[in-house]
Amino acid sequence: MPAKKILVAFDGSKHSRKALEWALNSYENGAASIEVVTVVEPIGNFSTPEAFPLEVTALRQDQHAMREEKLKELRQEWAVCGKEFTTRVLEGNIVETLLDYSMEISADLLVTGTRGAGGFEGLLLGSVAHELVTHAKMPVVVVK
Repeated sequence: MPAKKILVAFDGSKHSRKALEWALNSYENGAASIEVVTVVEPIGNFSTPEAFPLEVTALRQDQHAMREEKLKELRQEWAVCGKEFTTRVLEGNIVETLLDYSMEISADLLVTGTRGAGGFEGLLLGSVAHELVTHAKMPVVVVK
């Protein structure tokens, strides 16, 4: 069954750009809706004095705004080629958030790049890609 709704995990790396390019070129002419998602990891509970909660909130808002701007630029870049997709910035653990959101939107396919940046288990595939392939309830395409 062909995919109708595709979720592309995007972190701004050249590998995630390749994943987006693969999705856009594989599902041309509106064959599927494509949503590009980036996840901002929450700011940890590192000994932040109670006197600075607004600074932490401002930092988180800045991260969201920066990611939104990058995704807007990405949409404009591809619009020149006639390619369209929606974007979303989410917050949470990267893998859990992508898996939960893919189920929430009933994605038929999850597309991710791989960097191989995460320890032994992620040496060949990349830790995020490895976890997505392992736990996703839908097919996952890993683009190298």
